[in-house]
Amino acid sequence: MFGKLLKNDLKAQWFSVSAIYFCALIAVVIFEIGANVLKDDKQVALCGGGVCLALLIASFTTLITVAIMFNNTMFGKAGYLTLTLPVKMNSLLASKTLSGLIWIFSVYALLIGSLVLWLYQIKVILGDQMTDTIESLLEIFGVPSVKTITIGVIIACILFAAIILLLVQCMYLSLTLSQIKPISSFGKFGTIVLFFVLIGSLLSLSGTVSDMLPINIVVSETAILFTSDSTVVDGTMNFRLTGAIFNIIASVILQFPMAFLINKKINLK
Repeated sequence: MFGKLLKNDLKAQWFSVSAIYFCALIAVVIFEIGANVLKDDKQVALCGGGVCLALLIASFTTLITVAIMFNNTMFGKAGYLTLTLPVKMNSLLASKTLSGLIWIFSVYALLIGSLVLWLYQIKVILGDQMTDTIESLLEIFGVPSVKTITIGVIIACILFAAIILLLVQCMYLSLTLSQIKPISSFGKFGTIVLFFVLIGSLLSLSGTVSDMLPINIVVSETAILFTSDSTVVDGTMNFRLTGAIFNIIASVILQFPMAFLINKKINLK
């Protein structure tokens, strides 16, 4: 039954996200054509950055669209049909969450890929001699090498996916709470304030947990290590793995109060 729910959600949502995908595709094609036509290295690099920017905007737009679709299908006119489906509320919410994440992470994965390709493109444009010079300067100032930074950016993007999951769940919960009095009397303003309070509180708690139970990913020129040592060494990049784990667990837990509120506290107008 869950498979059918997910399939129907994806089909229904495609009509909303396809326009975003199409616009992003047009922008990417234009920048890629520009990169192949232009001969100046700076302009080629700018085109590569334009591709990343286009996909970044598409990722943000998809995130907002997913929240709007959730609100419309759960609490809008379509909510009368959605809430009468003979399925458990947790399954219904899980389907909405997973389908939304599929659209968000599809664009986000392309963004990470384009970012990696752009960094590689810049390295090729600079050439081996210039790259070696930059590496030497970075080493003098204790800054991570280009290779370390590249790997660090990829790891940071992967860990940020946990924050995106938490963002989606906080959006869903704030939209759910905004249907309940007295919060409903504040309208969209109340929803926005509630969202920032939720995400701010949970990210702050995530930081506290990371400080109490430090599990770090340390990226160096030669290795990627997991350690509880928070000491920052020159030439390395440190990332808190505990925070990402907390964000994922918190996202799963938020599913249950949402299911309870929709089942017991919300009456559609």
